[in-house]
Amino acid sequence: MTLNTTPLSDFFVRHNADFLDVYGMQIPLRCSEAGLEYQAAREKTLVCDGGHRAWIEVHGADVYDFFQRTLSSDLNKLDVGEHQLSAMLDGKGRWIAELVLYRFADNDNRWHVGVDIPVTCCEAFLEKMNMLHFGEDISFAKADVARIKIFGELPAVKHDGHLISRSDAGEKCHEIIVGPMTANSIMQQLVDDGHRLGGWVAQDIMRVEGGFPLWGSDFDDNYTLPGCNEWRRASITKGCYAGQEVVARINTYGQAPRQLCQLHFDGDPQFMQGASLFDAQGKEVGKVSSWIYSPQLGKPISFAYIKRSAAPTGTRLRATLEGASVECKVVNPEKVFG
Repeated sequence: MTLNTTPLSDFFVRHNADFLDVYGMQIPLRCSEAGLEYQAAREKTLVCDGGHRAWIEVHGADVYDFFQRTLSSDLNKLDVGEHQLSAMLDGKGRWIAELVLYRFADNDNRWHVGVDIPVTCCEAFLEKMNMLHFGEDISFAKADVARIKIFGELPAVKHDGHLISRSDAGEKCHEIIVGPMTANSIMQQLVDDGHRLGGWVAQDIMRVEGGFPLWGSDFDDNYTLPGCNEWRRASITKGCYAGQEVVARINTYGQAPRQLCQLHFDGDPQFMQGASLFDAQGKEVGKVSSWIYSPQLGKPISFAYIKRSAAPTGTRLRATLEGASVECKVVNPEKVFG
């Protein structure tokens, strides 16, 4: 399969990167040793390609009202210069798109919001926007941009685009979002200033360590928001939005039948991505999705979809893959609403 390149692909090719497919995009896997890239992100600066996510510019006097009734988050909490994890759901609480909203300075009371979204969600999101949009004063379009993703300390670099921060990367993270024609000169300046280039491996480790599931790997449009335990993307106090009844009912009266949980594994590192999970009675209760070895914890950790009966924190399970078997423990974060 031929992958779609990003505006930064050629730059990373010239710097000897290996690549992988992320949402059909050619994204650097690593540029040197993944351990050194991870260390740079944690201790100094790491520069990556964020081109697996799209950027949608939204303007208009009715942006607030439109998003307040169509998205899961509460835009009353979104101030200028801030961002907010959000979601677009269908009436059954299932995902249409995973989103991050960025609010920029208004222009004559017309809101300006940037929507950060996985490339593979973009078409469905825009289709739904067009279907729900009638006479509101709102315009929206996917922007042709390069996304320079910077972990750790933010270098001083001149640009004429957006500078955004990310709270879903597992480490201090910013992105410079600029036109494709100016991106390479910014990248060259960062390299000339001695900053390390990095790839997906280091990013993925930090993401899982931070407790952030990945669209397409850990969840997709077959799952509900409550089933993913992504409560930080939902408001339970604002008015109605698509999927709100499902979110509120599960929050009030119980838990989803299957839940996206975190696992901590015992013993030596043993690759377990895709492993089946069994409870103490030998009953299959779930499957491992994202799996990494965590330098911070000194052990492997993962995400996994698990039946409700096996999902409480502290539950002991056994992961089995291709004849190998490892004990693990369910460890879930505190439930926090957006």
